Amino acid sequence: MKNDVFALILKSFWISLLYVGLGTISVLSVYPSSPLYGGWVLIALLFTFPVTVISFGIMYSDNNAQDTVIMVQIIVFCIFWIILFLWMKWK
Repeated sequence: MKNDVFALILKSFWISLLYVGLGTISVLSVYPSSPLYGGWVLIALLFTFPVTVISFGIMYSDNNAQDTVIMVQIIVFCIFWIILFLWMKWK
């Protein structure tokens, strides 16, 4: 039982990290001055909309708010990880 819970924690961690990480990179690449700017940004933002909506609003209002976006995304990551773990545990 203990190994099952630990495996579930690790699995939910990596899924959350990939999903929120993709959203964070896409939010930081919104402006054309970003080196990662491209056609993939809109698709990634739509795919990760639930975890990037607040950060997108912050980034849209201030071009130099990368630090704030990263702090918000860390909080969103922790919340998403907990929710995903509890959902996977229930499932």
